[in-house]
This record gives sequence, structure tokens and C-alpha cells, in this order.
Amino acid sequence: MDFDAAVTLIDDYSKKKGVKLEAYLFNSTVLKMESEDGSISNYVDAETSGLNVRLYDKKRISFSYCLGLEKQKVTDTIDKAASLLKFMDENDYSGFAEKEGNEQEPALAEKLGIYSSDFNEISMDRKKSLLIEMEETAYSYDKKVYKVDKPTYSETLLSKRFYNSNGLDLSSEKTFYEIFLSVATRENNDTGSGFDFDFTHGFDELTFKKTAMNAAKKGTEQLGAKTVSSGSYNIIFDNFTSSELLGILKQSFYANNVHKKKSLLEGKLGKKVFSDKLDIIDDGLLFGGASTDMFDREGTKMQKKVLCSSGVVNTFLYDIEYAKRFGVKPTGNSVGRSFTLPPDTGSSNFFIKNGDVMLIDVVDSVKDGLYIDELMGLHMAKPYTGEFSLGASGFYIKNGKIDFPVKGIVVSGNLMQLFKNVATIAGDIRFLGSTGSPSILFENVQVSGK
Repeated sequence: MDFDAAVTLIDDYSKKKGVKLEAYLFNSTVLKMESEDGSISNYVDAETSGLNVRLYDKKRISFSYCLGLEKQKVTDTIDKAASLLKFMDENDYSGFAEKEGNEQEPALAEKLGIYSSDFNEISMDRKKSLLIEMEETAYSYDKKVYKVDKPTYSETLLSKRFYNSNGLDLSSEKTFYEIFLSVATRENNDTGSGFDFDFTHGFDELTFKKTAMNAAKKGTEQLGAKTVSSGSYNIIFDNFTSSELLGILKQSFYANNVHKKKSLLEGKLGKKVFSDKLDIIDDGLLFGGASTDMFDREGTKMQKKVLCSSGVVNTFLYDIEYAKRFGVKPTGNSVGRSFTLPPDTGSSNFFIKNGDVMLIDVVDSVKDGLYIDELMGLHMAKPYTGEFSLGASGFYIKNGKIDFPVKGIVVSGNLMQLFKNVATIAGDIRFLGSTGSPSILFENVQVSGK
């Protein structure tokens, strides 16, 4: 069945059984390929459709899903959700999005920069040649690059439909293009590695050569790295590593974590808890953002929220349930972490506002410090306590100049204290997926070295 037929079947079921129903339908077309030794390898071209539904009756919500949109599969999925209803706990704060205030604006996808109409018009030969050229560019950057590890190109066309019994019927299309490349470098007995990536919604915006050169540059610059003495340093975390640190902190802005006392920001609403240089934004309508869309996973309109301004916490991120619990309006922050799981509270495009200082000037301001461009062990960080202890590599800065590469160190501390100690924010924001940050100079960060 197509989306229209599936929605008709779902609507008929809802009316016949006298229960409210919500459905999320998707169709995804994916192409992925790798380059190895100048030829294309691991070519995948696939199309997948699916559906998940939630039924609502007597304060209970059930969930079920299926892959494929055949009539029997859709019927079985709804029947399964219905059979589970009686086993679900009652929840006074549950419910579905209302139509009023969440109506769809025509042609908004184009205005948001998330859809490229030429998705099916780009020749396969062009895609292949640019991918192979990316591999060749990395090899040619420096003789110290001895291995380019399968550069990857992928593209996705995602069509989705959202429907519920309150009269919401929404559609969206998004195109994604991604490239990734990593290299291994060697000089005598010393080895290094580097990687880079790019993500866009339009093919012509992909930076194949630049991505290859950045990866090779990082790999070669690591050669000759040494450690530094333990102590307290002023550290510039580049835009990539700052985004990774922000990715840990952002979980504390989720209203469900605040409610469950798993947030560093519980009881901090309206209070100044970070540096007055820090502004944090979550913007579901950010032009060209990875998580930009017209509506969230529950059908609520996407919005821009200034979560923190000048270090003061202004608001949290709410889906429908936790908006009701806190007595506020939903902020369009329901996400589907997996197609096989019910929606949950989450972020959209979550980022630190750009500063107005060039990165080179930030480096120039550091007399004795570090520039960190890689962190290891992020999965071990503790978002509920803010404690972190991470392997790191980068460069030593002396008198405002990059002196030598650094490895074999550990940076540690607490996220709340770290983001209080912001000295300077550069103007070079970059997104790691849907989380973004400029490079940031933090004061007095503990480093364990030699």
C-alpha cells in the first residue's frame, strides 16, 4: 500500500474501535558505496518502508511497528497495539498532538533547506568519480599517508507521513548526503591517524576534496606527538570536540531527565549556572540543519528555543507528556530514537551560539596551553553527574603559536564547571550531526600527562 491507503485503513480502524490512534509512516531510499584502491566497493542500494502506531484509550498508550506497508502487515500491527492496551499503565499526562496550532505550512521543506529536488538527477558516474577522487586526494596530500580507509559516500531520500485521530495529517521529504574519510599516516616508527566528514541536504554542497585534505592534514600533523606535564591548562577545544562535550551536556536539558532527577539542571531554571559568554539554542527550524523539519515525532510544530542566554537557563525541551507534567506548552522535542521504539524527549539542532572572534586570534591569546582536536572515551562520561575523564590529543600552544603535537594525555573535570570557565568563543561553528559548537577556550582544565 501507499501512504494514502495505509492512512485510510488506519483511520477506519480508529473510528470502528472507538480509540484514538497515531501513525508514523516512512519510506527511505538509501545508496551507500565505498572506494578502495581506486575502485568502488561495498555498493548498497536499498528501499525500505515501514509504519509504527500508538493507540490511546482510557489514559493508556500502546505501541507497535512493522517493516513494509502491505495491508496484512498494517492490520496486524494495529491489532497488536490494541491487544497491548490493557497491559499498559494509566498515565494522566499522556495524549496526542492537537490539530490547532500544528497545521502544515505549504512548501516549508524547501524554505528550510532540507530537500533537494535534483536527488534522482545526479549521475552515478559523477558520484563514483568524486568518491574515487576523494581517495586519491588524500593519498596525494603527503607521502606519509600510507592508508586511506575506504572513503564512504551515502545518500538518503526520506519521505514520511504523520497522522493522528485529532485530525493532524502531515507530510515531509528530506534529502541527505554524507561523506566520510579516514587515513593512517607513518613516518619511521611513528604512526598517526586522521578523519573528516561532511553532511549536506544538497549534493553540490559536498566538499569532497576539502574533506580528504582535512583528514590527511590531521593524520600527518599527529606525527611526532609527545605528552606534556600534568597540571592545569587553558585549553581550546576545537569545534568538533566542543560539540562532543556539548552532546553530553544537552541531555540535562531534556524535561524527562529533569523530572526523573537525572539532570544537572534540576532546580536551575531561571538561574545563572554557566559563563555569561554562553548562549545555547535548540532550533528545529534551522536552515539546512541535520534535524530540521516541519514537525516532531508527535506532530508538534518545530520551534526555535533559546535554552540558555548569558549563562542563565531559560527553558527545557518538552514533548507532550512532559509539557503537561510541567504545565507548559510542548516545544517540538519529541524524537524517534529508533523505529522500533516509542517516541521520547530529545533535541533537534542543539548548538552553542557563534562567537565573534576568529580562531587564529583565540590561539594567539594563549601563552601556555593546549589545542585539543580529538577526544577518546566519550561513552564513559557521566551525563547525570557531569564528571568526565577523556583521552585527548592535539597540540601544545606556546606564546600564541602551535608548538608541537600532543598525545597520551587525559583531560578531566565536571561539565558544569567547565562551561562556567568559558574564556572565549570563536566564530567557527560546526555541527557533529545535529549538535554544533564553535571552538571554545576554557580556563583551568585538569590534564594528566607525564
